Order: sequence, then structure tokens, then C-alpha cells
Amino acid sequence: MQSDPLRALRRLRNRFGAEAARAKCALLGRLVRTRLRGARELERLHELLCFMRAYPDDARLLAMVRRLLARFAHRSDLRAQREALENSGIAGTAIRFPFFWPSARWLARRWPGRIALDRLDHAAGRAIGKLLGVDHRLGGFAALDRIRPRGLSDAVQFIRLVEAMPGDDFAKEAFYDAIEPVIEIRPGRGTPDRTSAWHAAGPIAWQRTAFDRTQPDFAAEIRRPPRRVRRVPAREGERLLDLARAAMATRCRDLDAFAYGDAHRVRLVDDGGALAFMLNGVVAERRLAHATPYGVLTLRNGVPVGYLDVAMVRARAELAFNTFPTFRNGEAAHIFARVLAMAWTVLGARRFSVAPYQLGQHNHEAIGSGAWWFYFKFGFRPRDATARRLAQLERARVRRDPGYRSSEATLERLAQWPLYLGPRRRR
Repeated sequence: MQSDPLRALRRLRNRFGAEAARAKCALLGRLVRTRLRGARELERLHELLCFMRAYPDDARLLAMVRRLLARFAHRSDLRAQREALENSGIAGTAIRFPFFWPSARWLARRWPGRIALDRLDHAAGRAIGKLLGVDHRLGGFAALDRIRPRGLSDAVQFIRLVEAMPGDDFAKEAFYDAIEPVIEIRPGRGTPDRTSAWHAAGPIAWQRTAFDRTQPDFAAEIRRPPRRVRRVPAREGERLLDLARAAMATRCRDLDAFAYGDAHRVRLVDDGGALAFMLNGVVAERRLAHATPYGVLTLRNGVPVGYLDVAMVRARAELAFNTFPTFRNGEAAHIFARVLAMAWTVLGARRFSVAPYQLGQHNHEAIGSGAWWFYFKFGFRPRDATARRLAQLERARVRRDPGYRSSEATLERLAQWPLYLGPRRRR
């Protein structure tokens, strides 16, 4: 009886080299001809393909992965599982999410024929009806249908109505976000998906050895500058911002730094070894008086593998670092070290901090990933005395029992306070 090729491929995920590449190619050849049983198996295959595109062993494997990703939306088993894979971001599947105002406008501008309002969002329907002053029995969606031109989607029509309202963009944003309608992105040619997400950021680098799990030497890494920093033309900046916004949309997220990104203030930071960062500023009207916001998209062999939200306050960078789930259990520690080096060299950061939400305050994903200890291992420390005592108790438990892991309740307590790296600024 033949073994399960998908399970065998998963076991090879973090094994690299000539032998591993041949085995991966053979398994992918079998999976091309295999009809997978359900949505979960399809998603697992998709994530492995995306991972291998970012970390390919050799040219033959990369070519095979690209072909499979290009055809993924046409798989018969995927067509059968489209509903179950909604909001997965996989090509050929729909996305439904209450996007904020700048993202909704971006979608309406880029794909006016592929977005629609979710008619099951009854609260939004009632709010739109009140806006249009119609009888509640008619409903807001039906009222929109009566006034929208033929061929124009209800989502685009509603967004244009809000754009035509009196007041500045801040007032329109507040009005739209108060209604918070759910928008459906229907799959089609060129619509956002994770399957084809890629940008030519530099030469391909092959992954031929296992990931280095040792903790990076922070002092050495932070002073090793990126290989090259290039300010890109506005047209390429817009493409990079589209890639970053799509990376958020396909994961049902929104990030202001990307949504309000300024295509004229985009830099591509080549760090070498196929690692690159897209760094963008925001449009003038969205800059803050007390901090300068930046968005960062992390690219590995041109594939988006994570993002960063940075707020610069003088020489201090407040960071929100995220590696997308597909690419975790890889080289997150190395990438983070290079993020700090990029912020040190390009933004002039000399001190760093991480806000409580990023550590797990009201953020179950951060609790589950052990974010607090991730930053602690890099030298980040709390300044609050209660937090320092609790951290010391947890470290003592680890020394007594190397297998000990902090409970969720303890991590939630620790996440109440920010973490800092670097000298405290003199008053």
C-alpha cells in the first residue's frame, strides 16, 4: 500500500538539499494526479507549495512549485471545496470581510467588477436604508439596486455615495466604518490571493541546509547593514503597496500603514540571501504629530512571508512584528534580527519597544505563538517592577524544569506591560 504523499511531503518541509529536493519533486508529481479528500488537505498542500516557493531547494523544484500554484485554482477538488475554503486566500475562492474605508476604496478602484456587498449583513442593510431614507420594508440593498447604474456593483455604488458626501475624508471614513459593511471579493483574474503573491525583489537563493535555530548575535546583527537600499519609482511603489494590501486582505486583516501608504515614499531594502523588505511611509494627511508610521512587508524570494508595523518616536521604534502562519517554524528569529538591523540603518532607530497587544493583550494569536518569550529572548525587558518579578519567577521555573511552559493566564498577565530594548532615554 502506497504511503500518503501529502503526509510524506509535510515531513520533508524543513529538510533541504539535493536528496530532499528529489523526494519533494516525486511527491508533488503524485499529488498532481491525486484528488484530495477535503478542504483541510487542499489547504495543507497549498501552504506547503507557498512555503517551498519561498524556500526552494533548487531550480527544478521551484519550477514545479510555480506550475502547481499557477494551476491550483483549476483543480477539480478545489472547485468542489470552494465554499469550505472561503476566506482562505487561496486562488479561486471568495473573501468576505468588513474592510475599513481605505481598503474598501482600494478594492473598488482596482476590482470594481469583482466586489459586492454581503446581502446577509442585515445590520449594514438597515443602516444603508436609513442613509437613503427608504422604508424599512424595502431595505437598503434593494434601494441601492434601484439607483445604481446597470453593470455597477452595489459595493462600488455605496462607496461612491459615501465619497460624494460633504465633509473631509476623516468624516467619510468615520461614517463608513460605523456601518462596517461586509464586502465579498469574488475570485477572478488578478483579484487578491495568496497563491500568486510575488514580487521580483532580487536574485533567487536556494535553501540547501537546515534552518539555523541558534539565537542570532544581536549586537553583531544590528550593526550589519542591509546590502542595498533603493528608493523605487512611484509605479513600482504602487505595485509593492498593492502586494502588501493584498497580503492583508487575503488574510482578513487591515493595516493602516499599508492602506494609507504613499507610493512616492517606498523603499526596497535588499538584505541579501533572498531576504528583502518593502518599507513605506504614509500619505501626508495620515502622518501623526507625535510619531512617524511605516509599514514593512517581508519578502523571501519575492514571496510575502510577514509584515511589520513601525511607529518612530524620535530614535525609538515601536514594533509590531508578524510572520504569516505558513512560514512559521522557520527562520523567524533571523528575520527579526534583520528587521532590527534595517530599522537601525534606514530609520535611525536606537531603542525599540513592543506594545502589549503585540505581546498578547486581547490577542489570542500572540498568546498561542509565545510572542512574549520570543521578544524576551532577544533582550527585550519590561520596566514595570511587577512584570520583572513575574518574569524572574517564570525563568526560575524553566531552570528547574526545562520542559516547563508558561500558562496562557501567565502570558496574559505578562502582556499587560510593554517590553523595551536599548538604553532608557534620559529626561
